[in-house]
Amino acid sequence: MAKKIKGADGKEYKVKKPIYKRVWFWILIVIIVAGIGSALGGNKGDDETASDKTETEKSSSKSTESKASSSSKADSGKITRAQFDAVKVGDLFKEGEGGQTTEEIEKLFGKPSSTSSSTTENVKTDLLTWTNVEGGFGANIVIGFTNNKVFSKDLTGFKVNRKNKITLADFESIANGTSYNDVISKFGEPDGLTESMINGDKNVVAMYLTGVKGSLGANFNITFDNDVVSGKSQSSMEN
Repeated sequence: MAKKIKGADGKEYKVKKPIYKRVWFWILIVIIVAGIGSALGGNKGDDETASDKTETEKSSSKSTESKASSSSKADSGKITRAQFDAVKVGDLFKEGEGGQTTEEIEKLFGKPSSTSSSTTENVKTDLLTWTNVEGGFGANIVIGFTNNKVFSKDLTGFKVNRKNKITLADFESIANGTSYNDVISKFGEPDGLTESMINGDKNVVAMYLTGVKGSLGANFNITFDNDVVSGKSQSSMEN
């Protein structure tokens, strides 16, 4: 709740807590770090390790397919981008109200590759990770649950083939207030995406890594609040 202070004019004004003192800020940090960690972990190891991992994933996905419906996965047995996009996210501050249940997600995706749990300010969250994801080696999905309902979802390593390079000028043309659909129409789907719902506010971070014009490693992120651009950042982009 906002704190009230009295100004020099004798009137009372509300002062909001700094962002770093809000519980949802720290929970988001946990989710993002977990997602990045799992993505980095998926790229470690030599060719032999990668081969072993691939065989393990193939075996796991076959087992999963026998439990899930035939339409719940791509022909390759991997989770598709469309299925990730379709996951319904609920509100963390309302115990995940509106989000799909753990049981529903596991029925679609199969058992997760790994799980972790944490409690912050008496709010318990579970993070489930899937690595049998369509889109390239190292692609994975991390879904956050509270009260066994989805409140966040994260996709990393999904490589998108783009017809045209996205230039620095293209990036700079995106203004705050631009709709999510307009950005996707202009640039295509992002390679990575994090979505969460906290206290009635939907937050999305779209990450573009492929088809970006610039030096090695050029990339950019766009942040959306309630489906409109609220911020953006780029690294090593060129025109």
